[in-house]
Amino acid sequence: MRAIPVLVISTALGAGAIGAAVKMSPPPVMVSQDHDWEKSRPGPDSGRVAILIDALGRTDPVVCELIADQIGNFWWSGGREGVGRLAASSTTVQIAKDSIGGTITDERAIKRLIAELDGPSACTRRVASKMLGQSAIGAQRLNALLSDASANVRESAAMAAGSGEHHDAIPALERLLDDRTPAVAAMAAWALGEIEDHASVPKLMKFVRSGDTRVRLAAMWALGAIEDERAVPDIAATLRDPDSRVREMSARVLGDFEKPEANAPLERALGSDTDASVRAAAATSLGQVSSPSSAPALGRALSDADIAVRRAAAEALGDLDELHVAPAGLVGALSSTDPELRYRAAKSLASIADPATTSSLVALLSNPDAELRKDAVEALGEIGTPAAVQAITKALNDRDPEVRKAAAEKLGEIKDS
Repeated sequence: MRAIPVLVISTALGAGAIGAAVKMSPPPVMVSQDHDWEKSRPGPDSGRVAILIDALGRTDPVVCELIADQIGNFWWSGGREGVGRLAASSTTVQIAKDSIGGTITDERAIKRLIAELDGPSACTRRVASKMLGQSAIGAQRLNALLSDASANVRESAAMAAGSGEHHDAIPALERLLDDRTPAVAAMAAWALGEIEDHASVPKLMKFVRSGDTRVRLAAMWALGAIEDERAVPDIAATLRDPDSRVREMSARVLGDFEKPEANAPLERALGSDTDASVRAAAATSLGQVSSPSSAPALGRALSDADIAVRRAAAEALGDLDELHVAPAGLVGALSSTDPELRYRAAKSLASIADPATTSSLVALLSNPDAELRKDAVEALGEIGTPAAVQAITKALNDRDPEVRKAAAEKLGEIKDS
């Protein structure tokens, strides 16, 4: 996926355009990749920015969105050695591509990006917003854009503020939560979540009850990103929202807080919500909270009509702290016709390490699925009883080398002479 932006840009622009783009600024110094250097990497100049934006405006919308996804997430091409690249790849083009992820300081480039914030294409607006967020735009100009008369500009500027985690834009973003255009208010909430300032929590909590679904979802997501426990009661209350999308977001976000106060509402949602996506999210979040008191609710969910819920419950059981007795349904899941459920059940049994499950795990060592046999060996290794050791010793003769390797490693950890 990391190669897609360069490949697609080359196709969209043509060789001549790429050649021109490459000549517009000197290559950055090749140093080892780290977070600080990513922020200080020289960014593209105005010519390269113009070529990129214009080309994306002409290309297929799906191609544009693929590239928009990569802005701010570029995998640096590394040194001049070219390891991992096709022999015919151009190092010069790689350097040009890497500059797209750098800090833009060219004033003409910044102006070009600002002009695009009110453009006709949502995708190029998104690209311009993300690039502007990592530019040297300055607080005064960014705050002015957040107050622009155009809703498109305000929304795009909020995205820029969030993408660049501009703390100096927080007051303006908090004001935008009251914006008359829901899309602007939702983007402002998202940006505050990206910045993760706990001082914004009281303001965001108010919009968990917004009349607009998009704003509610964004405010809930932001509170989950900030992980301030003050928000738990308000978010838990939305598990009763009539909109299943809101309930699902609530169930997912509550796990981020990892607070026991979320257990009861999540267990209710897991057992009674009519939407399988909500139930699956509740199961996953119960695993994040990790309270062993949730084991009965998760055990019952192993019988849920929806396979996604059963998978989530099986995995969550392995995440619970100090759970030493495996629910009967987890052992039963080992014989499921769904391979993913079997894998998750086996891994959770390894975490729980209940000696009572030994015979069921030993039986798995005859399963034709090598991955499942390996999971059984690892689970038996965690149990470590004489019967488990005997079964693992036999697995040293398994026909699959990965199973034999897992058996040898577990016996080494057990240290039974």
